[in-house]
Amino acid sequence: MSEQNKKTLNDILDDYHLIESKIIENDGELDDDLETMLSLNTSELEVKLDGYEGFVKYLDGQINYLKEMETHYMKRMKVLVNTKKKCRDSMVRAFSATDSKKIKTSNYNFSVCESESWSVDTENLTEDLKSDMIHNGLAKNIFKVSVSDVKNKYKEASEVDKPEWITIDKKKYIRVS
Repeated sequence: MSEQNKKTLNDILDDYHLIESKIIENDGELDDDLETMLSLNTSELEVKLDGYEGFVKYLDGQINYLKEMETHYMKRMKVLVNTKKKCRDSMVRAFSATDSKKIKTSNYNFSVCESESWSVDTENLTEDLKSDMIHNGLAKNIFKVSVSDVKNKYKEASEVDKPEWITIDKKKYIRVS
């Protein structure tokens, strides 16, 4: 392995700081030694960035593989969940057909139970009924901000005109082409 490949990205950046210090010591003048150091460090940086991008491409492949496997296992899990439900439904039908409430076997004790599932048809509620339900603690009035609409409205505004309740977080990223 060459010396160039042993350097970390931080080592290369440290070399840039060293070159910067030497340029300052040299009153901003680039002599042949500094030009050579700068050229060498730039080529080391290019090699290192190529290596990082190769690793990123490898990770992309791994991510895609894992997503495919996740999809595969999710389908498999759904089949098993549905099979389990069909088995349970068949067991309930067997109890109904035999008009039994409890059956004891050598391994298990079975009994038929009943659960309730409630729902509210919110489409058919009047505004008065909705207000009454909120007032009685049976419902909540939920406020949800549309960040994309806020961005569209204020993106052209100057920093002074943007409301203080807006936070803009900017992050730098690498685009590779």
